[in-house]
Amino acid sequence: MRKTRRNLRVLIAAAAIAILCAPAEAYYHYVYYSSRSGPYSPIDAKFDLTKLTNNTVVFCVYDSGPATFYPNDSFPSVLAEIQQAIAAWNAVPGSALHVAFGGLEYAGQSANTPGGDVIFEDLGPGLLGLASPNLPAVPQFNASGSTPFVPISRSVVKLTNNTANLPGPSYLEMFFTTAVHEFGHAMGMQHTWTSSAMSQDVIRNTSRSRPLDADDIAGFLELYGQPGWNTGSNTPYGSISGQVTFAGGGPVALASVVAIPATGPAVSALTNPDGSYTINGLPPNTYLLYVHPLPPDAVVSNGEGLLPPSDQSGLPFPAPVDFHTVFYPNTLDPNQATQFAITPGTSLSQQNFTVQPRNGVPAYDFQFYSYKDPAAHNYTDTPPASNPRVQPAFLNTSLGTVLFQAQADSGATPVPQSIAILGVGTAGNCASANVLPCFWASGSPTLLFGYFFLSSAQGIGPRHLVFNFGTDIYVAPDAVVFVSQGPPYINSVTPNGDGTVTIAGGNFGPDSRVFFDGLQAPAAPGATQNSIVVTPPVGANNQVSTVTVFNSDGQNSMQFNDVPDDAPTFQYPAAAVPQIVSATPASMPAGSWGAPDTALVTIAATNANFANGQVTVGAGSSDVLVDGVWVIDPNHLVANLSVASGASLGIEELSVISGFQVMTAGFQTIAPNGILPLVYGVFSANSYQPTLYRGGYGTVYGIDLLVVGSSTVTLNGVQAVILFPSPDQVNFLVPTNIPTGPVALSFSNGSGTINLEVPIGNPPPVIQGLSNSQGAPVDATHPANVGDVLRVFVSGIDPSSVPAASRIQVTVSGLPMTVLQTASAPNAQTQIQFVLGQSFGGSPVPVSVSLDGSASNPYTIAAQ
Repeated sequence: MRKTRRNLRVLIAAAAIAILCAPAEAYYHYVYYSSRSGPYSPIDAKFDLTKLTNNTVVFCVYDSGPATFYPNDSFPSVLAEIQQAIAAWNAVPGSALHVAFGGLEYAGQSANTPGGDVIFEDLGPGLLGLASPNLPAVPQFNASGSTPFVPISRSVVKLTNNTANLPGPSYLEMFFTTAVHEFGHAMGMQHTWTSSAMSQDVIRNTSRSRPLDADDIAGFLELYGQPGWNTGSNTPYGSISGQVTFAGGGPVALASVVAIPATGPAVSALTNPDGSYTINGLPPNTYLLYVHPLPPDAVVSNGEGLLPPSDQSGLPFPAPVDFHTVFYPNTLDPNQATQFAITPGTSLSQQNFTVQPRNGVPAYDFQFYSYKDPAAHNYTDTPPASNPRVQPAFLNTSLGTVLFQAQADSGATPVPQSIAILGVGTAGNCASANVLPCFWASGSPTLLFGYFFLSSAQGIGPRHLVFNFGTDIYVAPDAVVFVSQGPPYINSVTPNGDGTVTIAGGNFGPDSRVFFDGLQAPAAPGATQNSIVVTPPVGANNQVSTVTVFNSDGQNSMQFNDVPDDAPTFQYPAAAVPQIVSATPASMPAGSWGAPDTALVTIAATNANFANGQVTVGAGSSDVLVDGVWVIDPNHLVANLSVASGASLGIEELSVISGFQVMTAGFQTIAPNGILPLVYGVFSANSYQPTLYRGGYGTVYGIDLLVVGSSTVTLNGVQAVILFPSPDQVNFLVPTNIPTGPVALSFSNGSGTINLEVPIGNPPPVIQGLSNSQGAPVDATHPANVGDVLRVFVSGIDPSSVPAASRIQVTVSGLPMTVLQTASAPNAQTQIQFVLGQSFGGSPVPVSVSLDGSASNPYTIAAQ
């Protein structure tokens, strides 16, 4: 990853230059072709799901951590950001691949299961991070399945060894977006130019509330999507395909063809050597289509740029060439471009371009700023001489007249004939007609100042710019961000007597999230525009945490700070150092017969403060997957561990992270035990969810489940009735007198016994519908927007005893959302209000409601 800004104070003075914008290119992978003469079907590098436990790739972090920290920064905060970056990729809707945090590992830990390692190094000037899969010099194509691929055996993510350097400190949004970017590389994603997560940092415009864009989601699903994710009658996506050729004949390779709506994220794809392209994963919308060459810094030889495709011998294909950017059909004017209506299942073909070659490009790597008004906690169109800039360019539609600045990342900024915001209007030069909208070019080096008049009716979210140079154009997706208010700000952080903390300030809302360093603090109901009461995450001894408020529109309370030191802090009290006392058992056998071995581990600690929702257990090896964690009390927890077949034998590092508390112990993988059953998992037979419920049916899946005599299942010592025994599946009846909560399950195949922990709950709720605050159903016609307050209606909950919001969890694509309140509703239903706190790039996403751990079946909505 390239970075041109190197000094932390310069970074913050420019207001968190983490999230930038640029030209548009699409998702792209590490690509190979079987020959140099065609046909050209891309063969991608990716993880082989058949080699992973439960389709899960595990990333472990070197326990040394960074060598140097910025003041008030810490290794636990770094770990929190890494976990959230992994969670962002794990939440991609429709993915068959799961991504898991494996805790801390010893340096050089051996493992035989494909996975990844996070290490810390001095990266050198201009680098924020580095990551890539370990690709062979001569690729070996895996021919299993319908599509060949190059299997990834291991990936390495390199983060800074000194968080006083960019992108640190770790609690800055830049650190998080950098980590998301690097994990994308590790799983097979290359650079992109749509301002999405996989764009180079100099052109990226993602945030904590929008960690992935539609381009990232489409690219990830191209590698790991479930069967039929983009084809068939049930796909929620559309596609566009065609070919790019030169006017004089000949294909154009590595051209970027981009589908871009006036409002919404861009998605695109690079052309093959014959000029053909297919853009998959298009959320329903109306798109324009354009093609552009890659910028000069796209393909570089120092390992920071795009790795061109190669053939089966490892010989790369030629580098791309330059040509004029055009909208379809071959126009420079987006107002004259063809509009393509994409609905679920739409597949448009033969959308072909004919382009003119040229030397160089007129513009690339533009960066965009707005100007802050600190006194008003807002933005201004009349900046003072000190030029207090904010990046990216936030434009407050409630102010009417807005101003943004555009500047090339390097060299002179070329002056266009016009600047357009798609869906809004086109600005000519103010010197010709000083009437809004218009732009002004001045300064040395040259800067461009765009003046537009906006209204609240134009909504919020990223918007795209088009710069017209007369004979060529430059398109910048997500260049500016429309907002309806200024950024959140904090005036004070005040401890209360009950362990909570009051955050006082302004521009808060139901979508506001409070972070202590890298961890979110749960908020109590009743937040106002000026006050939020939160419970701090579990802290370490005398830790000083930086407090930041993030809103779902992409703004945060650090934007107007000159340096991180200006941010408010919270100091935790003195506390004894937590330690793991025992892990029982302290070893587990590896799986066999190609199946993992799963069993229960009980962990006891002293001076810990285990809290539900804040505890992560890792086994320090990609050979071991943690399937579930349950807190018993502040010093005791249990976890289910699965050890892969063929796992490396020896010592691993068992780690427990509770808030900012980090503790470790030794753990050992030993040789397989031939008499034990091999259990894949235990699920409710009714819903295929991991939570069982009283009086319902449970199913044990595995190998060697029936060896001698009959299988037996006990729950907290109470024997369950076996309904169907077989060597790979055993169904049983859950006793009605079993208490809810975590329960010890013992399973015997007649030869050996294993112990697991399973959650017992009441019958799960059933989602009957979901609407926005205006009462309209949330669907492709009325998609949910980040920050919206949504209402989900469920049955299966006693309407005479509506549960408190604290007992309810709502997840969207597996990520927890903030629940505001619960209430009874007509037709014996319960209404649950929650905030959509994260963007999903227009993708269809599953919503699930849990009551005391019993989760509903997913309910799919469209989420911008």
